[in-house]
Amino acid sequence: MISHKYKSPNYSDRVKDSKIEFIIIHYTGVDMQFHKVINWFLDERSRVSCHFLIDTSGKIYNLVDISKRAWHAGKSFWNNCVDINSNSIGIELHNAGNEDFTAHQLESLVKLVKKLMRDNAIQSWDILGHSDVSIGRKIDPGVKFPWQHLAKEKIGFFSDLSQENFDMDNSDKNSPQFIKEIQTKLMTIGYHVYKSGVFDTQTVEALKAFQRHWRPVKVNGMLDVSTKQILTEVHKKLSEFRGGH
Repeated sequence: MISHKYKSPNYSDRVKDSKIEFIIIHYTGVDMQFHKVINWFLDERSRVSCHFLIDTSGKIYNLVDISKRAWHAGKSFWNNCVDINSNSIGIELHNAGNEDFTAHQLESLVKLVKKLMRDNAIQSWDILGHSDVSIGRKIDPGVKFPWQHLAKEKIGFFSDLSQENFDMDNSDKNSPQFIKEIQTKLMTIGYHVYKSGVFDTQTVEALKAFQRHWRPVKVNGMLDVSTKQILTEVHKKLSEFRGGH
């Protein structure tokens, strides 16, 4: 059951001819009571909103009609899309950012995401975190968000490869060709990276965003064995998904 009790004034029209392609998952990131979070989204001075907000009890609130452009992603990018707000639905989970999500929240989230995917022809690999589309700027829904749980529900993909091989080959950083290959994989997945051939800040931030989603046991932006292996697998799977669609 979705509540329409509260409506945020913080929205605008979606850009003409835009298509809803993505669902962006956030956490509220504040340690405060739920009614104060609601009030923040309802305050036009905050200039932020989302389409749906899920309380720890699992209750879902629809704050902005999905036909409208909620202000949830800010400056963001994914797979050559530069106006994520016009092309996405934003879901906020009430969570301070350092705590586990509740079973009720996750159950409601899965049901909501599946419904939105059906109603809007959204592909499962286009369910993303705010940190995916805003690298170096946002970290939500954070390392405690269980992407593997969503993958079991046929929402997205999560690797079964080991996350805990932290061995490094430092020669990787000194190979422009190898770094370009890593950057190409990140770009193909969707991250906002360009091929510099240098292990630079943008590459580190993109790798951190990748790790938050697909290798959350250690987020450091480093190219350890597990990160390289999982990056290769995710790149292959997403390429297959998109190519077969």
